[in-house]
Amino acid sequence: MRRGSSRKFGDLELQILNVLWERGPSTVRGVLEALSARPRPAYTTVLTMMRLMHEKGYLDRWRQGRAHVYQAKLREGPTKRSLLRQLVGTAFRGSSEAAVVGLLQDEALSERELARIKRLIDEKERGG
Repeated sequence: MRRGSSRKFGDLELQILNVLWERGPSTVRGVLEALSARPRPAYTTVLTMMRLMHEKGYLDRWRQGRAHVYQAKLREGPTKRSLLRQLVGTAFRGSSEAAVVGLLQDEALSERELARIKRLIDEKERGG
């Protein structure tokens, strides 16, 4: 995904991408079994969505035996950063501060997560 790209993803598309980023190349059945959505979508729904994502250029696909194997073409880091920029730009009117404050106030963060956030803030303050 190019910087500044305005791609929009549906919930199921993002769930499929997350499974493929985590697991690597997978069949439709493998993705379906790894989806966290409850209730799980039907096999045909996931199959159709993955076929459409392939047509959009989001996924690579090749045949392995009787099944197709899919792999994310989009890189996880740049894709998620672009989505976050879009969210901050629209939901928080461009205010990163409002987005971070909202997360810190509303989310139950573990000590590990808080420590990582503090480290990142320290690095930013030092110019890193």
